[in-house]
Amino acid sequence: MVRFGFYIGDNDWWIMGYFNIKDSDDLKIVFGALLASGLDSEKANKAVNVLSGTNKGYTLTNFNEHSSIVCTSKASSYGEMFNTVAHEIKHITEHISDYYKVNPKSEEAAYLQGEISRKMYEAVALVICPKNI
Repeated sequence: MVRFGFYIGDNDWWIMGYFNIKDSDDLKIVFGALLASGLDSEKANKAVNVLSGTNKGYTLTNFNEHSSIVCTSKASSYGEMFNTVAHEIKHITEHISDYYKVNPKSEEAAYLQGEISRKMYEAVALVICPKNI
């Protein structure tokens, strides 16, 4: 897992974790992380079942902890991986915008999505090409 954080506004911190699932051992780790983040076992099992497929993603946000977890399954191509990551970034942006009552069509939300995208790029790059970072 890759973990990172960023500021929301001037002083609020948001923590994110990124899981890229490659095998069944990774699914077990994700299941544990989802439970630890407050998801009940039935919903965590459903998430893991989704993530056992190809080109799938899942995002969980814990508002009390100011944290989100993004999981992506095996991808059929780098393009599909990017598609899934972009899709999950949209969900995180919506979650955080809702929490802070930011208009999702505003420039502020666009900057938030950009910051999340920059951080997700760094996380995905560590997974795809760790020796080049």
